[in-house]
Amino acid sequence: MKFAIIGAGGIGCYYAARLIQAGEDVTLVARGAHLKAMQTKGLEVKHAELDFHQAVDALSLEAWLNETNPDQVDVVIVCLKGMQTGALAEQLKNWLQSFPKSQAPLVLSLQNGVDNEQQLSEALPRHVVLGGIARRIGAHIIEPGVVESIGPAQVILGQWPNHQTVSSEMEEKIGAIARCFNAAKIPTEMSKDINKELWRKLIINNGLNPLCALLEIETGDATPREDLQPLIRGAMSEAVLAAKSQGVELSNDDLEEMLELISTFDSIKPSMLVDREKGRPLEIEEICGVVIKGCEKLGKDAPYNRTISTLLRRAVETPKA
Repeated sequence: MKFAIIGAGGIGCYYAARLIQAGEDVTLVARGAHLKAMQTKGLEVKHAELDFHQAVDALSLEAWLNETNPDQVDVVIVCLKGMQTGALAEQLKNWLQSFPKSQAPLVLSLQNGVDNEQQLSEALPRHVVLGGIARRIGAHIIEPGVVESIGPAQVILGQWPNHQTVSSEMEEKIGAIARCFNAAKIPTEMSKDINKELWRKLIINNGLNPLCALLEIETGDATPREDLQPLIRGAMSEAVLAAKSQGVELSNDDLEEMLELISTFDSIKPSMLVDREKGRPLEIEEICGVVIKGCEKLGKDAPYNRTISTLLRRAVETPKA
C-alpha cells in the first residue's frame, strides 16, 4: 500500500519504519531540522525489537501537496498535534478540489484528543475519515533524524464515528489497512465504535499527560504515588462524564481498565511533558479543555481538569528563574 504520514515525528516515524521494513511505500511529511536530516542522512529508529537506519522519502507538506496526486496515495496518516488539525483539513480539502477526477485517499488520524476526526470530516468527504489510536507506545525525536521508541505500539482503527453505516467495500478497505499493519508487526485491531475508543484513550491522556507535564515527572513516577492517585482518578472520572456530552457511554470499569493499562506500561515521558521541555505549544485545550466543555454541556463542573490545566498554563507561561 502507499502511505503518506503527515507529522512524521516520533510516533509517525516509528510506524513509517515498520511499514517500510515490510516493503510498503511510505512518504514522511515533516519540517525543520528533522526533515532536513531525514533527507540528507535518512531515518534512524531505535527500539528494542526494531533496528532501522536507511534512506527514506521525506518531504515538506507544501512540497508533498504540490507533487502528489490523490490517486498516488492509498492512506494519509495524520500524526500532527491536535491544534494543527483544522489547518491541515483545509489544506487537504483544497488539494482534493484541485484534482476533481481523482479519488480521495483514506485519512487516518493517530492523534491525541477526540476532536480531530470531526474537523477532518467537516472539510473532507466524510466516508474517507478513519479514527485511530496509538497506544502502549512512547516515541520521541532525540535528535533530528533519530527517533527512540518503546512499547508494542498497538493501533486500533475504524471508520469515524462508528460502523453503523459502513459499507462492505469500506469495511474491506479498513480491513486491508489492519492486515497491512499487522504484517508490518504493528499489532492492529478494528473497532466498530472508534469514537468510544478515542474517549477511552482520552481517559489515560487526561489523567496523566497534563499532570506529568505540570510536575515534570514520567508516568511511572506518577501512577504509584498515593498523593497523586486522587488527582489522577478525579481527572479521569471527569473524562468519563464528559464523554456523555457526545453520546458516548463510559463507565468506572473503563476508567479502571485504562488506569491499569498505563500503570503496567513502561514509564514514559508523555507528549505534553516532552513539549514543555522543548518549549513547544501544549495540547491543553485538546486534552483538558474538551473535558471541561463536555462537563459544562451537561451542567457539571470539571474541577480537577480546570485546576490542573490552569496551573499548567501558568507554569509554561512563567519563565524559570
